[in-house]
Amino acid sequence: MRKRWMAIVALAAISSLGVASFYFLQPDSTGWDIAKYEAQNITWSSCGENFECGDITVPVDYENLSGERIQLSVVKHPANNKSRRLGSLFVNPGGPGASGVEYGFAAEYIVSPEILAQYDIVGFDPRGVGGSSAERCLTNKETDRLIASNGPPAAGLPESEIISASKMLAEKCKSKLGDRLKHLGSVDVVRDMELMRKVFGEKKFNFLGKSYGTYLGLVYAAMYPNSVGRLVLDGVIDPKVTTNDVNKTQAIGFELALDSFLINCITKANCFYQGDLQGARDEVSRIMSLLHANPLKLNDSRLVTESILVLAMVSSLYNTDTGWPELNRALKDAVKGKGIRLQRMADDYVLRDKAGAYNSNENEIAYIVNCVDREDDASIERTKADSIAISKIAPHFGPYIAWSSLPCDYWPYPPIRPPVDLSGPNLPPFLMVGTTRDPATPYEWAQSVSKRFPSAILITADGDGHTGHGRGSACVDDAVDAYLLKGTLPGGALTCTL
Repeated sequence: MRKRWMAIVALAAISSLGVASFYFLQPDSTGWDIAKYEAQNITWSSCGENFECGDITVPVDYENLSGERIQLSVVKHPANNKSRRLGSLFVNPGGPGASGVEYGFAAEYIVSPEILAQYDIVGFDPRGVGGSSAERCLTNKETDRLIASNGPPAAGLPESEIISASKMLAEKCKSKLGDRLKHLGSVDVVRDMELMRKVFGEKKFNFLGKSYGTYLGLVYAAMYPNSVGRLVLDGVIDPKVTTNDVNKTQAIGFELALDSFLINCITKANCFYQGDLQGARDEVSRIMSLLHANPLKLNDSRLVTESILVLAMVSSLYNTDTGWPELNRALKDAVKGKGIRLQRMADDYVLRDKAGAYNSNENEIAYIVNCVDREDDASIERTKADSIAISKIAPHFGPYIAWSSLPCDYWPYPPIRPPVDLSGPNLPPFLMVGTTRDPATPYEWAQSVSKRFPSAILITADGDGHTGHGRGSACVDDAVDAYLLKGTLPGGALTCTL
C-alpha cells in the first residue's frame, strides 16, 4: 500500500509535459566513468517564479558505467536569504512512484518560511518516476484491468482473472523495459541520491523524507553513513520488514484508522450509521458483503466491487479533514445502491482522470519498486493463506492487502536488497516522526527502527492520519525547524499532539 501525495498547488508546468516528453535513454556511455558522472554540471533554467529546473545524468547500472544512462529531473527553490544559506535540503514525498519534482514545487507549503530562507529546497523524481526517464508498461485500459483485479476473488472477479492481470503487469514491464527493470528499485535510487550530493557539491546529504521517502533515507544512511547530514524521516517504514509483515501491519493500521473514523462519525447526526462502534464496524462489513456478491455497475461499464470500496476507504483514511467526510458520503450512497462516489475516490487515488487516462506511471512504478525491493513468497498458495490469516485480525483490509502482493510472484527478475545491514550504530543524531494512528506507516515501525538506529530521536505525534510534520502541530514543526536550522535536537524522545 502506498500513499499518493496530492499536490496543493497548481502543477500545470509539470503535468502538461506528460511522461513521454521527459524520456531520455542513451544506450552507450563509452568514456563515462564515475569521475565524469560526479563532475557534471547542472544547467538550470527558470521554470516558474522562484523555481529552477534541471536534470542529472546517472548510469542505469552502477556496475556497468559505460552502459545505458538516463536523466533524472530535479527542481530547486533557491534559498530566499543567500547570505544565511545552509545548503541543499533534498525532499521526497513518498510513494513509491510519487513525484519529488511536484513535491518540490510545493516547497512553500511543506517547510516553514525559516527553512525556505536558509535552504535550497530540492525535489527530484526518482529513476523511473515522472520526469526521470519514466515509461509506461500498461495502456489505460490495461491499468483499469490491473486496478479492478487488485483484491480477493469475488463476484465478477474470479481468481483466474487476478492471476492473469498479475502476470500481465510482469510480462508487459519486462517486454517494455527489459533489463532496465532490474535497476528501478530503491538501492539504485539511493545510489542516485549519493551522486546528486556530489554533483550539488554538498559535503553532507540533508534530507526530508515522508512515508516511502523514509525507506530511502534509512537505506541511504546505512549505505553512506559518512555522508549523512541533517535527516528528518516522517511516517517511518521499517526497512527490515518483509512484504508479508508489511501487509499484516498495514492492515491492522488501516483497521485502527477506520475505527477512528467511525468513532468520529457516529457522534454526528449525518453519519451513515447511527449506533455504537461495533454496530458501525458491522455496517461497513455488511456494505462490503453486498458489493462482494453484487457489484454496482457504472455507466462506463466498470464495476464498483468490494475491492473498489476498500481502495476508496484506504484513500480517505490518509486525510481526516477531507477524506473522512467524503467517505461518510460515499458509504451513505452505497447503501442506496449508488457507487459513483466510491469509484471517484478510488480513481483519485490511482490518478485516473475523468476521461479514463492515467497521466503518470505511478501505478506501475509502485509495483515495480516493491517487487524489485523485497524478497518474499507471493505464491498463490501463500496469498490465500495470508488472506485468511490477516482477515482474522483485520477483516476489512486484510484480504485486499494480502492479494495486492501477487504480481511480485510473477516478476521476471530476483529482488535486489541493500548490500549492507539496515542499521545505524555510528550515525550522527537525526529525527524521526511517528504518528500513533497512522494507517499506512504504523507507529510500531518508528519504534522498531529507533532501536536499530540508536542515534535517532523519535517524535511521537499523537493523532490520526498519515505523517506528522506540517500538519498543524507547533510541537512537531518547531522541533524539526530547530534541528534543520541550528542542529538543535530535543533532549530525548518527544511526544506531541496533532
